[in-house]
Amino acid sequence: MEILLPGYVQELLHRLQVANHEAYIVGGCVRDSLLGRTPHDWDMTTSALPEQIKSALSGVRILDTGIQHGTVTALTDQGEVEITTYRVDGTYSDGRRPDSVSFTRSLREDLARRDFTINALAYAPNVGVVDLFGGREDLQAGQIRCVGQPEQRFGEDALRIIRGLRFAATLGFSIEEKTAAAIRSLAPTLQRIAVERLQAELSRLLCAHPDSLLAAYPEVFQQLFRQPMQFLPVEGVAARLHLRLARLLAPLCAEDADAALEYLRYDNATRRAVRRLLAHQKTPLPPERPALRRLRGALGSELAGDLLLLRQDLGEDMQLQQALLQKILADGDCCTIGELAVNGEDLLAAGIPAGKQLGNTLQWLLEQVITDALPNQRSCLLQAFRSA
Repeated sequence: MEILLPGYVQELLHRLQVANHEAYIVGGCVRDSLLGRTPHDWDMTTSALPEQIKSALSGVRILDTGIQHGTVTALTDQGEVEITTYRVDGTYSDGRRPDSVSFTRSLREDLARRDFTINALAYAPNVGVVDLFGGREDLQAGQIRCVGQPEQRFGEDALRIIRGLRFAATLGFSIEEKTAAAIRSLAPTLQRIAVERLQAELSRLLCAHPDSLLAAYPEVFQQLFRQPMQFLPVEGVAARLHLRLARLLAPLCAEDADAALEYLRYDNATRRAVRRLLAHQKTPLPPERPALRRLRGALGSELAGDLLLLRQDLGEDMQLQQALLQKILADGDCCTIGELAVNGEDLLAAGIPAGKQLGNTLQWLLEQVITDALPNQRSCLLQAFRSA
């Protein structure tokens, strides 16, 4: 099979090969190309040592992005390519990175150190696809399988556990039996991994197709969230991170959910959105305009809509409320103090003293508007508080 390569990638391969070095694109870009997907990144592997890479690519800007592991990055006007010398990894004493690497002249040895068979694929236009571990067969079968012994692969780098689940979620693949067993048994080793790395993989996983994985691998997700719980399916709501996290953590109170997200180093905006959604997941919401106005005022337009989606997914019938919220937004209903036809300066000029009384008066006027006791008109509002 021929893979269509961008011109700059072809040029880099050609220059390495002209200099009498083996060179292939490798890993995810080959996998995605075989699946008919457009690769986001292009990586290469080569028999050339880092200094030989630089010599062969004279005139190309080269960064020593991982020189201790044989990796450099070639920067071209069209894009960048990470190029790594064939290598064999040493021991992994920290369960994340090899203590040492040694360079090799063998493509087989280089591919043998990789995580999953579908990522242990190489390609060069003059050679074709190099598949030494059954990666193409696993692509056709739609399964994730480790290269070699799963216990060894996950023991080397525990991040591969969550990466394997992420690949399954994003590609819609199953996980091969021995690989699945190793994931379950070695789930506690995820504690070795920096939470930022775990969070990045988890976020991509949750925004794909995670439901079957949440049910099949609860021990992995319990390690991530530090919560002994059963995780709810999330695919019923839109694939937006804060909404999926809120759906997943709906069995928890807002404070416990926030503690789990804080542990995983989620940003403040995501944590705040999840916390506010969960805090309102049991707020009474009759299909009445005042109730939906208050909701929109408390959460904002987008998050109010998200809450209705979340509660619909949790089993409540929110169709009338969703339609009513859309009408409130379309009509531009006043839902916050800032949307009143009067403001604090108007009340000060009318004789209301600054401080608590001013705030209470504005809140009282807002409630009159929300409940349709008063129209949101300047003259009516000024007259109403003078008469109150």
